[in-house]
Amino acid sequence: MPVLAKDDYEWQQTLIHSDLPLYDFSWDDLWPRSFYAPDIIAGCESRVAFGDWQLAPNPANEFAEDPLWYRISNSGVFHCAASIRTAFERGELDAGEFSRGFFARIGEGKRNGETWELWVLQQGLVPGSDYLLLARKANSDELIITFSVLQSRCAKAALIEADNFDIWNTSYCKINTRGELLAVARRMLKEPDYGTLRRIEDGEKGPATEAADPLSRIQ
Repeated sequence: MPVLAKDDYEWQQTLIHSDLPLYDFSWDDLWPRSFYAPDIIAGCESRVAFGDWQLAPNPANEFAEDPLWYRISNSGVFHCAASIRTAFERGELDAGEFSRGFFARIGEGKRNGETWELWVLQQGLVPGSDYLLLARKANSDELIITFSVLQSRCAKAALIEADNFDIWNTSYCKINTRGELLAVARRMLKEPDYGTLRRIEDGEKGPATEAADPLSRIQ
């Protein structure tokens, strides 16, 4: 991981938003997605595991928010998407904020001479989508259960912000092309990670979905 260059390093996690979802089922690395095979009932498959995930901020960031929990489950058997619940406590996930979304591998980048896969969690469909920038070492096709969470440092040309709102934050990063988002992710890969996103297993089960057992199937 890149090291901090100075004591007054400024961490940034600006919301990234697109007017319309940037990744759809025409994108080969969008998950979960449908699969079809001879003599097999069609269903949903995902390279990213379902379950309860925790976003833990980098301990070096003394101003970071508390850890955030995500419950990722399969929304259905044929119409595939991730059902996402978020909350600051795992016990509150059943009633957490809800959205539908997808994980997408959007490209690759270099960190300390090694190749890393660049991913996003694309949340929401209308109006548009929000993006969490993710990365992992490009060394395995196994089911994914952990990511590095990248910072999001927005270029001034893409920053949307209202005036005259006292201390209340209105800013977000407006990105409407895949190329722009990949460029941001590659820049952020050179910065210290914002934190980690990891599936947590302790015997607890997520809520029931339309699929009896969310499939994390890799062909």
